[in-house]
Amino acid sequence: MKSEMKSEMAAFFDKMAPNWENPQSEYETREKLTSMMGLLPGFIIIDVGCGKGVMFEHLLKSNPEKIIAVDVSGEMIRLAKELFSDDRIDCINGDFFEIPLPAADIIVFFNCYPHFIDKDALVKKAASILKKGGVLVIAHSLSKSEINGFHDGERVSTLSVPLEAASDEAKKFDSFFDIDTFIDNDEIYFIKMTRR
Repeated sequence: MKSEMKSEMAAFFDKMAPNWENPQSEYETREKLTSMMGLLPGFIIIDVGCGKGVMFEHLLKSNPEKIIAVDVSGEMIRLAKELFSDDRIDCINGDFFEIPLPAADIIVFFNCYPHFIDKDALVKKAASILKKGGVLVIAHSLSKSEINGFHDGERVSTLSVPLEAASDEAKKFDSFFDIDTFIDNDEIYFIKMTRR
């Protein structure tokens, strides 16, 4: 990510962090999305754009070896560390494209994918981290139209790109990944892919 955009993105989410909500009303939806990820005990999970750790509780249920949580916002990471104390969670404040990450069994982008502007770079970085047969998940607890509506404002639109149909987004990954599942309906947006 370009340094000016990274700074702007970090500042935006630092400002939003104290009031950022992880709605309890979406708990069951997050459970449903997690159940579709194919998580197994002992996995190394990379939770990209982890925010305040909204997915930690759900991901921990699979008994992973490690969750490596990454966010460009230092304030989001600080709050995630305050909210969750588990030796299996490592929280890293940094740019997903720049920080060294270990080989992973699964990479999860939950409610953050539109903020990754350079999809080609994202595909290559994810492919370089995932083990062969590893899983990449893009998941949103709302529909595509709702997500795009949130990102339509003047300030946010410069920090995101609209979601396309899940089938079209999935095609951007086909140089390294096989598409397992995509769901694009009035309730959720979900893509699951396997690294070749």
